[in-house]
Amino acid sequence: METIDGKWIMNGCADSDPECIKTADELADLIKNVGFLPLFSNEIRGFSVEERTSVTSWWTGDPDIDPWEWRIILSRHPEIVYGKFFDKKAGFVHKDVFPYFANYRRNGYDFDALYEDGLASFRANKIMTAMELDEEAVGTEILSNELKDKAGFGKKDGEKNFSGILTDLQMQTYLIAYDFRQRKNKKGEEYGWHIACMATPETKWGYDYIATGYKEDPEASWQRIVDHMHQHFLEVEDDMIWKVLGISYNHAAPKPAKVKKKAVRGPKTWIIPANPKYYDIIHAFDHTDVINWKQGAGIKEGDTVFLYVAAPFSAIFYQCEVLETDIPYEFADENLTIKTLMKIRLLRRYDPEKFTFEVLKKEYSIFAVRGPRGIPDALKEALDK
Repeated sequence: METIDGKWIMNGCADSDPECIKTADELADLIKNVGFLPLFSNEIRGFSVEERTSVTSWWTGDPDIDPWEWRIILSRHPEIVYGKFFDKKAGFVHKDVFPYFANYRRNGYDFDALYEDGLASFRANKIMTAMELDEEAVGTEILSNELKDKAGFGKKDGEKNFSGILTDLQMQTYLIAYDFRQRKNKKGEEYGWHIACMATPETKWGYDYIATGYKEDPEASWQRIVDHMHQHFLEVEDDMIWKVLGISYNHAAPKPAKVKKKAVRGPKTWIIPANPKYYDIIHAFDHTDVINWKQGAGIKEGDTVFLYVAAPFSAIFYQCEVLETDIPYEFADENLTIKTLMKIRLLRRYDPEKFTFEVLKKEYSIFAVRGPRGIPDALKEALDK
């Protein structure tokens, strides 16, 4: 969509064009075929809903023909998500490609780990905390105006830049527009404009599905996106793809950064997840004190790891010492990919009722354990006791 003399000019197609999209179902089929599609025109010609629909169909308010209304319909589609995913502008991503899209955009970070490493702002964390996420990033579905108040941005002297941070969280694929709903008055009657209802993609499709993209390097996911674009838009240049689909923040870039020497650190303490659906962690130490375990990013020899056993147990079970790291190992199935192992030794067992997820959340502000993460000093002190 362009402006001429301050007026919006749509870049649509003729009704008679055989490629003109005329229904929400036809648009859903196009999104499935292309994988992802911005709502409005951009640097890549033909890569938008705007250019594939008639100018006269927009903003009529008729859901049968109006692409602006289709965003509401397709946000509820079981295989499509809607949000500000394209250069901070709105569009759609299909379920088939979303795990790779998310892996690149997140650079392998779940939000709690991103915040733990100082790569997310405290304002972003306030918004994500207000989503009331469980340990698998499934949380509430909340109208954006209610989220603004709940996260502390709505008051006169509250936090600033809510809309900008909300857009960034969508660009990073941590949030989506799950639905659009109207406000309700005291009688329960709907009124006014439709407002975006925010949620996580994990709330829609589950954590295990979203995490399937984590099996590969984020740069490989970026290249997958570039190759996918070249299949559908043969003449498009890579810099155009980057402009529309790239994301500019320090920890996610398609090109490798220059390697800097890192200072040697001392031993570190971690919480790491252990999923009983994939491994019998409950009985892992029945006959030995030393086992091999999937190595998490950043973990070094001499570190201490606390094994958090996921649902249905949802509690810290073990304290272990890391004896050895970078043990070569190749394993992959539909649920798990392992490239390196670490050797760990059992130091202590815990009562499963002692450090439950509810305790971690309420007393130590740990709202998820989806990957290796640091541990607050207060919790470390309690575990050492």
